[in-house]
Amino acid sequence: MTLPLTLERVQAIVARAAGPGRVPSDAGPETPLVDGGFWLDSVHLLEAIIACESEFGVIFDPEVDFTGIHLRTVRTLHDLIRAKRSS
Repeated sequence: MTLPLTLERVQAIVARAAGPGRVPSDAGPETPLVDGGFWLDSVHLLEAIIACESEFGVIFDPEVDFTGIHLRTVRTLHDLIRAKRSS
């Protein structure tokens, strides 16, 4: 069973992956995942991606999906997941 997709759920997954103390106080849908926001390194970003695959029932294609465009903010990650679920 896959869970409903919301921006809040995606943000919560990213926050868990980032860990305590790395979540900006003003975090929201436009918060960058890497530079200037959650500051996810490659390991934490991968943890967020794996958690999203599991929670939302999607499978990412690294060659297509892991671009700077799709992994820029919480919203762009959410939009990628939505697109994957629609196809």
